[in-house]
Amino acid sequence: MNNTLKLLPNHFKKIGWSIFIPSLLLGIISLTNVFSFPEVSLPVFYNSGFPLSNEDSGLFKSTEVAVFPNLFGILIIIGGLLLGCSKEKIEDEYISSLRLRSVFWSLIVTYSTVLILFLTVFGMAFFTVMIIIIFLPLVLYIFRFNYLLLKK
Repeated sequence: MNNTLKLLPNHFKKIGWSIFIPSLLLGIISLTNVFSFPEVSLPVFYNSGFPLSNEDSGLFKSTEVAVFPNLFGILIIIGGLLLGCSKEKIEDEYISSLRLRSVFWSLIVTYSTVLILFLTVFGMAFFTVMIIIIFLPLVLYIFRFNYLLLKK
């Protein structure tokens, strides 16, 4: 039985890096509020509205959307998946074991962080941090895998 992962060709790594790094940096900058990104009124599938807001909530409504932070998040995921799911030039059992160890390490670090946050952060800050945590397993996996690869 063939237990190898079905991965993208190696040339997707370059595309992944060129999307991932700038998007990650711009996403971090957008969290600092150094720049104010304009909001645009867009039709959305579902708008839950904010408490004490006069926005219409429900399906197929229009709402004010900060386009750039959302775009950065989408590009972080796309670039990260291209990076994480692309073959190395030489893909062997050692590389597969590095992938597996990196995935487990990123999950342990992520969920340890989530556990600490559940015990220490409350209110709206908790939701903000949870949005950031969505990206953590992918980002940690990419950096850990490439760190172990370089260390080899």
